[in-house]
Amino acid sequence: MDTDAMTDYYWENLKDILQRQLADDDEYHALIQKKIAAEIALKALIGEEAWSLYLELDAISNELESVRQEAMYLAGATDHEKLSK
Repeated sequence: MDTDAMTDYYWENLKDILQRQLADDDEYHALIQKKIAAEIALKALIGEEAWSLYLELDAISNELESVRQEAMYLAGATDHEKLSK
């Protein structure tokens, strides 16, 4: 498997991949709405300085999740390649 090509494809098509998988997922959309409501409440409670720190932490968490998702995608591509032989 050409890992570099698969990685490039993943990052070039990430938005489309996620939209196809989650577009009709009611649970996912409900969780997004809960997250937004919780963030609004938290920001009102803690103030701007702490909110900025929270956003930094959230960005790091998102980067970690992206690394995990890429690894899962590549593992799936490897499994698919093995099963196709």
